[in-house]
Amino acid sequence: MELLHTDTLEEARRKLEEQSQGLAPGVVEIGRAEALGCICAEDVVSEENVPPFPRSTMDGYAIKAADSYGTGESSPGYYRVTGHVHIEEEADMTVEAGEAVRVQTGSMIPRGADAVLMKEYAEEYVSGKLAGYRAVSEGENIIRAGEDIRAGSCVIFRGKKIGPADIGVMAALGIQKIRVCRAPVVTVISTGDELAGAEEKLMAGKIRDINTEVLAAEAEACGMAVRKTCRVPDDREEIRNAVEEALDKSDVILLSGGSSKGEKDYTKQVFEEISHNVFTHGIAIKPGKPTLLAFDPASGTILAGLPGHPMAAALIFRLVIRDWYLKRCGAARPLPCPAVMAENVSSNHGRVSCLPVKLRMVKKTEGSGTVTVEAVPVHAKSGSIFALASADGYVMIDRNREGLKKGEQVLVERLD
Repeated sequence: MELLHTDTLEEARRKLEEQSQGLAPGVVEIGRAEALGCICAEDVVSEENVPPFPRSTMDGYAIKAADSYGTGESSPGYYRVTGHVHIEEEADMTVEAGEAVRVQTGSMIPRGADAVLMKEYAEEYVSGKLAGYRAVSEGENIIRAGEDIRAGSCVIFRGKKIGPADIGVMAALGIQKIRVCRAPVVTVISTGDELAGAEEKLMAGKIRDINTEVLAAEAEACGMAVRKTCRVPDDREEIRNAVEEALDKSDVILLSGGSSKGEKDYTKQVFEEISHNVFTHGIAIKPGKPTLLAFDPASGTILAGLPGHPMAAALIFRLVIRDWYLKRCGAARPLPCPAVMAENVSSNHGRVSCLPVKLRMVKKTEGSGTVTVEAVPVHAKSGSIFALASADGYVMIDRNREGLKKGEQVLVERLD
């Protein structure tokens, strides 16, 4: 039997990046409401201040802070009330020494005022006359023009995944459209005579197809657009037909199963016939060793043959395809979570191990308040989908290590 010639994970990533250099990520302009979850393609710079004018953060009275110095409950300060600025109005007056103007939360601060005395510390003892029972400092209870967002500042950086708060920033600035990285179009193909649909009643020898659903969900979760999913038997011609049908309509084809060296493993043969460019057949990683990567120059399509085991397929998608997509868009990888190992774990020397873990917070000393995060290994075979669903993340164990020790510090790549 021909043995797999494995690449390291770094070699497989580098080869994929090199082979797909001509496959530009592309940029599209979309409306603000559609941008959630997309990756920003260029820096977004504010053209205005937020807020555009100084505003009160409290109901009360706009005054000159210096007029309140030395005042208190036993020695109030006295002010002349010269006006009222409602929240929707422009403040067209000026506050002079010894004067106060009524304001609401959100009201524009009139010229000359530099603080707001809260209503709770003030009393209009007669019409137009105010007693203040508290000193305020300059800027107190005021948000200045541009204090939230300053004109000329970058508010969304290139490569940032756009979240709900970014949508709010665009709304605050009146930004209607944004340029984002075009989502790669993905086709997911699962192979196997034994596979049945989730809606089907299982017969002897059959198992439900997991990979189609998992890989489509993984692709959509990282911002890709799933064009089609399908399931085909272990038949070379049917597999080839499914791949050929997807070539001109997809940037990425994910084909799970049939990537090893078994009797019915046709993925490498099909990829070679179509692309003549299989550059990785095997990655020195556990789980996920029988991974195939190819690039078809004619259609500009990445062909990824992923393991048939669900956990392995999902993790290899994240480690290779998702990693490639984030790099192409200039996106930063999510920050890992520091933790300590909860127990000793052995590893396969010579290849990287991807260990699913569950995170738990532990008080180290009773009553001290000291808390640490422990990474608890989720022990399972690569065919387990529930183990992956139970995990909060995974730890990469270096290929030159024989394992990890209890209490050792590790970085956990989050799965959410």
